Amino acid sequence: MAKDDADKAGSTAAVEKGLGALERAWDAHWALRLICLALFLDMAMMLRAGRGLWQWSPGDKALLSDVGWVAVLVVAFSFAVAIVIPVVLIVLRQISVIVLSWLPGFLTASAEPAYQRPLGYAPARDFRNLALREKDNFLFRMYEAHEQKKQAERLARERAGELTAAALLAALADWLLVQWISGSVGLIGAIVEALAGWASIVTAVTLLCAGFILKWAWFSDTPPDVIYYPPLDQELRDKEREARGLC
Repeated sequence: MAKDDADKAGSTAAVEKGLGALERAWDAHWALRLICLALFLDMAMMLRAGRGLWQWSPGDKALLSDVGWVAVLVVAFSFAVAIVIPVVLIVLRQISVIVLSWLPGFLTASAEPAYQRPLGYAPARDFRNLALREKDNFLFRMYEAHEQKKQAERLARERAGELTAAALLAALADWLLVQWISGSVGLIGAIVEALAGWASIVTAVTLLCAGFILKWAWFSDTPPDVIYYPPLDQELRDKEREARGLC
């Protein structure tokens, strides 16, 4: 009886872990990290054994017991993530800015209308000044919550751009490494071969989607820094109307 209960508990734990992994697979950030890790392992395999993960054989399990190789792999991956990739992304972002500056104005100009503050919303700076002037803790907590949300959204957007660019660079590096090591088949090459005639279309769609993500993450306009607080909004609008009436 105790054994059956233990088996049931183990099965339940396994199911919960499986559901947790499935749920995380829908997280874009986690999925992009997984892609980068898998491609890094694929390239490491090609450099060490002359064949990628797609060509994995039972004998390759011995590589996992090679403590020295595993240690080098961990250090190389950590070094790439902490130093190499951030520097490459900074350079890539600067190059993108230069390229965009060369494009005609009608290709880069925003089609959005001139900014008008929505009804009921007040500029965050004026809201902060009101909270400090009135010494109102509730208003100041609202301002702090607004700043924390804005910071979290900005970090999430930048991280999405960084991970997308890193995944594209890892895929390119994996494909280029196959051209250098004859006889090897990388994960990117295996996917292209499996897609056959659809490979060019899927590649174009993937690059187009990645381009939209990078544009949104790196080059989108900063949203208005406003907080919903109708009393302050009405006060500011009254002052604006009075100022226009004096002109």
